[in-house]
Amino acid sequence: MQSEKEKAAAIWRVAANRLKEKSEPTYEMYFANVVPVGINPEGALILGVSDDFFLEWMSGYTDMLSNALRNIDGIDYAYTLESGHQPEIAAKIEERPVRTSASVESFPNAPEPIAPINGGHRHTFDNFVVGEENRYAFAACKKTAAQPGVYNPLYIYGSTGTGKTHLLQAVATEYYRNNPHAIIRYQPCEEILNNFVASLAAGTAGQAEFRASLRNVDMLLVDDVHMLAGKGALQEMFFNVFNALYQKNSQIILTSDKQPCEIKGLEDRLVSRFEWGLTTEISSPRFEIRLAILKQLHEDQQIKLDDEVLQFIAQNISSSVRRLQGALTRLVGFSSAMHQKITIERAESMLHSLIEEENASRIISIEDIQRKVAEHFDIRMSDILSQKRPKNIAEPRMIAMYLCRRMTNYSFPEIGAAFGKNHATVINAMKKVPELCERDESIRRSVALLERQLKH
Repeated sequence: MQSEKEKAAAIWRVAANRLKEKSEPTYEMYFANVVPVGINPEGALILGVSDDFFLEWMSGYTDMLSNALRNIDGIDYAYTLESGHQPEIAAKIEERPVRTSASVESFPNAPEPIAPINGGHRHTFDNFVVGEENRYAFAACKKTAAQPGVYNPLYIYGSTGTGKTHLLQAVATEYYRNNPHAIIRYQPCEEILNNFVASLAAGTAGQAEFRASLRNVDMLLVDDVHMLAGKGALQEMFFNVFNALYQKNSQIILTSDKQPCEIKGLEDRLVSRFEWGLTTEISSPRFEIRLAILKQLHEDQQIKLDDEVLQFIAQNISSSVRRLQGALTRLVGFSSAMHQKITIERAESMLHSLIEEENASRIISIEDIQRKVAEHFDIRMSDILSQKRPKNIAEPRMIAMYLCRRMTNYSFPEIGAAFGKNHATVINAMKKVPELCERDESIRRSVALLERQLKH
C-alpha cells in the first residue's frame, strides 16, 4: 500500500510538471526546492520549504499552486506550507548544459575575449552579503553564471547602491573563471550611449564596429538600462542588439532603478522583451545586513574601528552601500592620517553632514503618502480623506494608512486623525494590507512601488 509520503511525492510530481510547463524560470526560482512532506488528516498536501522567509514569500503564489493541484486523479488538492525542510527530495529540473562559447574566429569583427572589467575581479559571489532583501537576486545570478540562458534576460532592479553592479560583475567573474575563452561585455548604459554617438560620427565602418562590440558576445551585461528612456535612436539600436543576442542564446543581464513597466519613455516593445525572462528586485539593506557589509569592508583596512563605531555607521547610514563605504573610508582615512582613535563622538561630528542628508531623505509626511497613493490609484485626494467605502477607494485608503505607519513615526491615533478615522481603523489596515498583498500580486507590486517612490 502506498504510504502518505509516497502519495504526496506522486501528487507533487504532477503539480511540479504543470508549474514547469507554465513557466520554467518561475518554477526553478520558487518551486524547485519545495519538498512534498505528506498528507495531513484533512487530506491536504503538506509542502515543506526551508525557512519562514521562504514560507512567507511562497504565500504570494497561492493561485499558481492551487491551479497546479487541481484535478489530479479527479481531486482538487488543498495544501499547507511548513518550514524547516531542506530539499533532499525536492523535485529536480533537467539541467541545461552551459552553452559552448563561440570562438573569436566566428566573428570577424568581434572584440578579443575579455575578463570582467571595472574591478569585476573584486566583486564576487563570495564577498556579496546575502540577506532577505537580495537573496532571490543572488540566487538568480548564481544560476545564470552556472547556466546562461535559463533566465534570459535577467533583469535586476532596485535603488542606487544596493549591490546590483556587484552582482553583475560577480556573474561575469564566475562565468569567465569557468569559461576563459568566453566573450563578456560589461558596460554602463551611459557608456553605450556615448559610444553610439561616437559611432554615428565615425560613419558606416564605425557603426559596424560598434554593433559588433555588443552583438558578438557570449554575455552582455548592461548597468542602468533605464537611461535608454526617451532616446529613440538608441532604443532602436538596442532593440536590434537584444534580438540578435536572444536568438543565438547569448545571456543578457540588465540592471535598473525601476521595473521595465515603470520606465517612462521606454518603448513598449523593449518593456516586453525586458520582461521575457526573470525580473527580480533588490531593496535597501536592513541594519543587520548593513553592519555585516561594513564588517566585511573593514577586513581590508589596516586601521580598525571599534564595533560600536561600525554599529553607529550602520544605524545612521541606510540609503546605500556606497554611502556606507564612503563613511567608513572617511573615518579610517582620518584615523590613519591623524593617528587618532575614532570614538562615537568623533564619528558623529565627522559624519554630521552625511547623517543630516540621510535624515532629510527619510522625512516623509502623511500628506506626501496620501497624495502619492491617490495619484497611483488615479483617485482624488478628497476620496482618500472621505467616508466613501467602495473598493476602489477603501483599498487605496488602507494602503495609505499602512504606508503611513511603516514609513513615518506617527502613532496610530495621529494617523487615524489625519484620515478622519480612529486608531482602530489604522490597526485594521496594518492587518488587512499584508493579507491583500498575499492574495493579489498587483496590490503587492503597487505597495512595493509606492514605498520605493516615497523613499526617493
